[in-house]
Amino acid sequence: MTVKDAIAKRRSIRKYTDEPVSRELLLELIEAARLSPSGCNSQPWRFRLVTEKPDIEWFGGPATAGQRFVGRAGAVIVCCVDTSAYLCDSRATLRALREAGLMSDEFANDVDQSYLKPSEAGPPGILKGAAALNLAIAMSAMMLRAVELGLGTTWIGRLEEALVKERLGLPEGLGVVALLAVGYPAEDPAARPRKSLEEILL
Repeated sequence: MTVKDAIAKRRSIRKYTDEPVSRELLLELIEAARLSPSGCNSQPWRFRLVTEKPDIEWFGGPATAGQRFVGRAGAVIVCCVDTSAYLCDSRATLRALREAGLMSDEFANDVDQSYLKPSEAGPPGILKGAAALNLAIAMSAMMLRAVELGLGTTWIGRLEEALVKERLGLPEGLGVVALLAVGYPAEDPAARPRKSLEEILL
């Protein structure tokens, strides 16, 4: 399967078979995320694999505002960002690029002053949002790898973060951004309408 094939074949799957998803396959998805690009090589993503049936079923309730299909998936991947590590690792990359002569002092300082420091000093949501942009890249890679492995996924953006963190005992420094429902598809939905090239090219 080519990347082009995986992009064309990917669908949001909301009906799954009862077949469990092995840890080995879930780790293949995490590996796709691990190899993804990120701004300043910050790699702020952190993941929790949820594979026990009672825990999966719990996600079909108030934690996702009643998106019941999530609780019927073969697994749920909780996709988080570590905002503290995001700042630290971004600055480390800036220093390394500057020391290697690949970036001017002026440019590195500008990135820190105009992008990192405002995020650090601003409301927590700003920093979380900046790190989440990088997580989105990693999640896209996971979804395409899932297609190649014969799995279906759905990106879940509507969630109650406090409930999820309490249920899983996640530390305070992590921000829960999204969930990825994963399972073997029990449906083959048609492609959803997409805008034409003419509509999206400026």
